[in-house]
Amino acid sequence: MTVGLQINALRRQRGLTLKELSALCGVHRDDLGLYERGAMTPRPETVARIARALDVPIAAIQAGMGWTAPRPTEDWETARGDSLLRDGILEAAREAGDFPVEEQEVLALLESVKASIPALVEHMKDTRPEAVIHREILEELRLAPEEEPWELTDSQWEQLRELLPSAKSGRGRAFKSNRLMLDGILFQLRTGTAWSSLPKCFGRPRCVADRLRLWKRTGVWAQVEQALVDFGLLDEKEDAAKSQDPPETGRVPV
Repeated sequence: MTVGLQINALRRQRGLTLKELSALCGVHRDDLGLYERGAMTPRPETVARIARALDVPIAAIQAGMGWTAPRPTEDWETARGDSLLRDGILEAAREAGDFPVEEQEVLALLESVKASIPALVEHMKDTRPEAVIHREILEELRLAPEEEPWELTDSQWEQLRELLPSAKSGRGRAFKSNRLMLDGILFQLRTGTAWSSLPKCFGRPRCVADRLRLWKRTGVWAQVEQALVDFGLLDEKEDAAKSQDPPETGRVPV
């Protein structure tokens, strides 16, 4: 039995998920997965930490790997406080290459990681689409590009979103956000681009075309189209006339 299979068996015996074991031993969940699949061999120090988390002797998962005695550790490496962060940094540094890890370098990186945590937590609380968050950051830095004529402003979107059914009402995990699909539809109407040639940033061309077809069939599109005309994003006589149903074929409509 390989080391990875032993870790997997012991973890399952204790009813732990990879995430829970990761929290207990301080080893990243992705690395634990690689160990269990045999794609990567853990260092002796890592095996010792996993064994402590699983409350088993090291020998229980040691068989099958070339075991070498762990190198002596410095006091600063085992000091109390911030132990999980410190262990993660040390683990990453040691796996990156066979070179000495200096105390000041690790402590400096540790402080940098700690300083970024509040901003990361706030970012995780923000439920807005990533594109909106990124644009806000760029606007604060005065680096935001000018909006394209087919992109909805936040104000326009807020007025349109109530006209559209919830994106969660779609079937399957691939039901994309209404705003992204509407941007794609607007791009096609304003530029005349073939449906099959829509930029990848809007997702699969067929998904965008299908969304337009769905909204037209359910009567949603008439109100949205009029609002786009009122915003000046569509020309009532020219662009609006292009919003015909995309052809229903087994291929991406062109």
